[in-house]
Amino acid sequence: MSDQTIKLDSEITIRNIQLVFAQLSELLTQVEVVHIDASQLSRVDTAGAQLLYLFSKTCDSRSLKVDWLHCQTDLVTNLGELGITLPHIQVDALEEDPK
Repeated sequence: MSDQTIKLDSEITIRNIQLVFAQLSELLTQVEVVHIDASQLSRVDTAGAQLLYLFSKTCDSRSLKVDWLHCQTDLVTNLGELGITLPHIQVDALEEDPK
């Protein structure tokens, strides 16, 4: 087993949930570390938030490491508005502009 990176699109909604579910589910049996590039992801609806929550909990129960890459503040805010908190998600700190 190894690690693999999956790149998410700009949104996870009921419209594309089946494709994202299939991609994430496939990773559960193939890798020990999942890198999720969320640099484009800024919007999730209730179905998308539930999928990310379920995926996070499933990885925890299987002792799989989830490494969220390049998360946007909008994503964390959007998840929070839906009542979902994912402990693995951290917003990348912006470098301060030297003056």
